[in-house]
Amino acid sequence: MGSDTGDEVRLSRFLAGAGVASRRHADLLIEQGRVLVNGRKAKLGEKIRATDKISVDGRSVTSIEPRVYLALNKPVGYLSTCSDPFSRRTVLSLIRGVKERIFPIGRLDQDADGLLLLTNDGELAYILTHPKHQVVKEYMVEVIGERDDDKAREMLSGIYIDGRKVVADYAGFLPSKEGRRERLRIGVHEGEKHLVKKMCAWAGYGVRRLTRTKVGPVRLGSLPKGAWRRLSGSEVRALYFSPDRGARK
Repeated sequence: MGSDTGDEVRLSRFLAGAGVASRRHADLLIEQGRVLVNGRKAKLGEKIRATDKISVDGRSVTSIEPRVYLALNKPVGYLSTCSDPFSRRTVLSLIRGVKERIFPIGRLDQDADGLLLLTNDGELAYILTHPKHQVVKEYMVEVIGERDDDKAREMLSGIYIDGRKVVADYAGFLPSKEGRRERLRIGVHEGEKHLVKKMCAWAGYGVRRLTRTKVGPVRLGSLPKGAWRRLSGSEVRALYFSPDRGARK
C-alpha cells in the first residue's frame, strides 16, 4: 500500500487517530465488518476523504477526541478488553468519569493484576505494542517451588519455549524474607500470550500471583487496586520518545 496523500488517509490510521482503537485493532474491526464508509462495509487498506461518513458498530466517528492517557491497577478477574460477549467484567467498568472512548494498550491476563495503560491514542498504542520498539514490561511473580538463581540467569542468555528462543531483558529473585514466598522479577519486551507463565513453567515453577509493575518508563507505584490515574505530561513524552527506557532497571 502507498503512503497517505494530502487529501486521503488510510482508514485504520483515521480510526486510531479518532480514538476508536489501536491501528492493529482497527484493521481487525474492518475485517469483522464493523466499520462502514458511507453506509457500506469498509475494505481493509482503503483510504478515505474528509467528506466520507465513517461509523463503527453503528456509532458515527466524526472528529478526533482530546487525547487521554490512563494508568490502571487492574485487579484479578477483569478482562483487558472493551467488551465481552459473555458479559464478563472488563477493565472499562473500572473507569468512571472519562467521557472519551478509550481502550487498553495490550493485554494483561484475567488472572493477573497490576499496571495496565489505557488511551485513545492509536499511535502511542502502536509504539508500545509493536515488537520493533522493544518496550519492556516488568512483572513480579510469586512462584511455587524452591529458589534457583541459576534458572533466572539462564533466562538472560535465552531459553527455548515452544521451539522458539526467548531472552529476558532482566530476571532475578528478590532477597528472601523469612515467612514470605519467593518472588521473581522478570522484564520482557516480547508480547507473546502467557509468556511469563511459560518462562516460569520452563524453570519448574508454578505461579501463585503475577503482577505487572512497569510498562516502559511508567511504574505502577502505590496506585491502589482497582484505581486509576491520568499519566503526567512527562510520562506521556517518555512513552513516546524513550519507550524502551524500562529496559534499564
